[in-house]
Amino acid sequence: MQTPCMTRTMSAEQARAAYELLDQNGVRCWVMSGWGVDALLGRVTREHKDLDLLVLLSDLPRYADVVRRHGFQRKLEWSENQPIDVNAMHFDSAFVDAHPDGREIDVHVIDVDPEGAVTQLHASPWPLPRDAVSGMGTIEEATVRCVSRAAQIAMHSGYDLPEKHREDVHLLQVTT
Repeated sequence: MQTPCMTRTMSAEQARAAYELLDQNGVRCWVMSGWGVDALLGRVTREHKDLDLLVLLSDLPRYADVVRRHGFQRKLEWSENQPIDVNAMHFDSAFVDAHPDGREIDVHVIDVDPEGAVTQLHASPWPLPRDAVSGMGTIEEATVRCVSRAAQIAMHSGYDLPEKHREDVHLLQVTT
């Protein structure tokens, strides 16, 4: 019996398809980190191992249902994870879901008030600007909601960045 080939990266086509799957099923989410940088820039700058998302608290039950129906299972909860309840159901606030083929979705749960202020529902929140969820970008010519440039830069501060993340920040700072 052969083991399925495990992908070590998430292609642009896979990232777009995962985002569109969630979006078309009514899950409000914003692309961040590696694919978020590339979406803001409108081009692929490097390989990415996963699709990082902020997911709206009220859409978490829908998110969980959609990814389970499509073969994703919980891989890990991040150290900043906190248990949360939505409609009397228990969920995590910071986690990674993985597909048997190797694709991964890294989720951090947020809430957004009517004025647009973002509340992060996990320990050690990033210092996010007010426009954090105002970004729009493209992945494979598809328009995606993503975190703003200022939010990307804020999320990449306060810790020792790996080289690829330093380059991401640099590209956001010098590219318009």
